[in-house]
Amino acid sequence: MINNGTPRAGNAAVAIMVLLAVVVLAAAGFLFFGFSVGTSSAPVRVPPGGATSTAEPVKPLLEGWNEPAAAIVLTGEQHGYIEPCGCSENQSGGLARRADLVRQLREDREWPVTAFDLGGALRGDRVGRAQELMKFEFTRDAQAIMQYAAAALGREEAQLGADTLFQIHSQEAADNEQTPPFVAANLTLYGARDIGTPLEYRVVEVGDVRIAVTAVFGESTREATFPGGVGPDQLLIDLEPPTEALARVVPAMKAEEPDIMLLLSHADGDESRQLAEQFPDFQIVVTAEGPEDPLPRPEMIGETMLLQVGQKGKHAGVVGYYPDAEEPLKFELVEIDQQRFEEVDAIHELMQHYQTRLEEQRPDLQEPPLDHPSGADFVGVETCARCHTKAYNIWKKSRHAHAYESLIIGRKGQEENWIPRNFDAECLACHVTGWDAQSAWRYDSGFVDKATTPHLAGQQCENCHGPGSQHSELELALLDGGAVTDEHIEQRRAMQLTREQARDRLCIKCHDLDNSPNFDFDTYWPKVEHKGKLN
Repeated sequence: MINNGTPRAGNAAVAIMVLLAVVVLAAAGFLFFGFSVGTSSAPVRVPPGGATSTAEPVKPLLEGWNEPAAAIVLTGEQHGYIEPCGCSENQSGGLARRADLVRQLREDREWPVTAFDLGGALRGDRVGRAQELMKFEFTRDAQAIMQYAAAALGREEAQLGADTLFQIHSQEAADNEQTPPFVAANLTLYGARDIGTPLEYRVVEVGDVRIAVTAVFGESTREATFPGGVGPDQLLIDLEPPTEALARVVPAMKAEEPDIMLLLSHADGDESRQLAEQFPDFQIVVTAEGPEDPLPRPEMIGETMLLQVGQKGKHAGVVGYYPDAEEPLKFELVEIDQQRFEEVDAIHELMQHYQTRLEEQRPDLQEPPLDHPSGADFVGVETCARCHTKAYNIWKKSRHAHAYESLIIGRKGQEENWIPRNFDAECLACHVTGWDAQSAWRYDSGFVDKATTPHLAGQQCENCHGPGSQHSELELALLDGGAVTDEHIEQRRAMQLTREQARDRLCIKCHDLDNSPNFDFDTYWPKVEHKGKLN
């Protein structure tokens, strides 16, 4: 239970690491909004020794709110981001910090609190991969710690298929885990409603407040999830039109005499807006398919509050219910920043368990490795150094050379509570040699672990220039007296890399907006630039 967890000092923000292991600061500054309070922005934290910030002081959480009859935390579309990348400071998000938001409301303020999730917890391009399923289990366990009351099934959950979803439900039930039940008015597994999941709706009591919640899998989401004639029936999932399902379910929900009716609409904004208009009994409708950083103000559809809570876990919506007020609902979009929220021990322990599972099970090694399109193998920086001594001397003084070690010890200031990530494929992909950075998938001759492939630890030459086995074999033959051939010239050209190529298609593979939001190529290129062959 979350009330047994305490905030952990020293926020260890972690996840997918980056190509140039340079510390760049991520700008904060997302807006907060209280429905009847106003807006302010979170400041950028200045590192020790940095310039004095002129930003406004951080906005107090739910400033001006009195204790509500119920506080409702709303999240969704996490898309696999269980925590922010540890390569940049000031990144928002993370389940461990979100748990502190819930803890502050439930314990520090002693408010009656519940939470609901819109679904979309997995990363769409990695659904079905073993590590992504482990992350989904991590998320479900974290939701149990935060005492979530229900979770919708989004696009990514549906792509898992009925067998996997029912297996998850059955295992959680067998283990007596307090994970939130799946709810869906219009989605069934195997066409059955009597197998225990998903529930058509659920009624929960929070303090003296009764909340009835249901969810729909929108027509717009169906088209995006199952394109090209691939139907949900192939995954043993049945989908009913949302309007038909709600016409049946809403009267049943109303018969429960709830104080609040909540719809988790995994659909785009237009469809969710239409549902809010057609079913005005819902006081709150949470919609999917919005921007990553949504506008903080809710849209009012008559008396219905239409909300967006963003993506990647960077924000959470909080709704306060004041039954006797002229406006009974108050809303604030809360950025899960490191200024106001610390990591909760219970989630930190989940992360330790998750990393241990990755080390023991190595899901990345269960996947067939990629063949590099060049047909060459990765040979390691020491082979390159036999000829390219000038470039090697520049490299070994750069942070690229220590990228692997940073996974073990963390960034400066993180040492005390750091959990090593040196078996996490999503981190390894940008901290070792021989991986595809964007898919977090290993090439056939790429890094395995420090014991097996020590020569490929760190961010080395071949991640940019390509695997060097063919090139090095030809060049070493020249040292033994061989003649330059057309093949030599072709291989040399293949290994050459221009500044423009690095800027346009290489550095960005790791230095993307998620992992290195303030990366500026022109600023950091001089730190790694190297020309020439010999000293």
